[in-house]
Amino acid sequence: MRWIEPDANNYDYVFVAIEAGALVQSHDGGRTWIDRVEQGPYDTHTLATHPMAPRRLYSSAGDGYFESFDYGESWKRPMEGLRHSYLYGLAVDSGNPQVVIVSASVGPGKAYSIENAESFVYRQDEDSKKWKAVSNGLPEPSGTTITLLAANPKTKGEFYAANNHGLFISTDSGISWRKLDIQWPKEYSLQAPWTLAVMS
Repeated sequence: MRWIEPDANNYDYVFVAIEAGALVQSHDGGRTWIDRVEQGPYDTHTLATHPMAPRRLYSSAGDGYFESFDYGESWKRPMEGLRHSYLYGLAVDSGNPQVVIVSASVGPGKAYSIENAESFVYRQDEDSKKWKAVSNGLPEPSGTTITLLAANPKTKGEFYAANNHGLFISTDSGISWRKLDIQWPKEYSLQAPWTLAVMS
């Protein structure tokens, strides 16, 4: 299981992403489960729900970006502007469910391998349904493992990003970034981080 997401609006609803397998859900706190629908994501890496967007699901998957507005009964795959379809990280602005950022690569070989690493960050908001690459303050794509992303649940417009180059913060909803001045051991530059959480 790659990701477990309790729904932000209904705590009886739980969504579980099985890597290279399925996205399943429970409506009774995990006692029984509903299998993926045919058009849904197959390889979800990160799933999000949002307290201001009931019934909406956001999926960053190896087979692209997916959204559902009916708890996964049907799905859309809005990929316009995404030049890379292998997605991993995902975060939604805590104050605006229309602002979404994802991390992407051409495939797993470029996402996690230090020798071949090349990854990108994209952003979408309510003003444009087309994804746009963001790079201001982030390391060059070449040599960068695929980025983990997280939103601050208490601060609108604040995102964090982590990759082999360090930890980064955005305070303008993912448009620009700066590296945080924290200790980052040399050996971390040769590793791909696997999880990122923001504690309020």
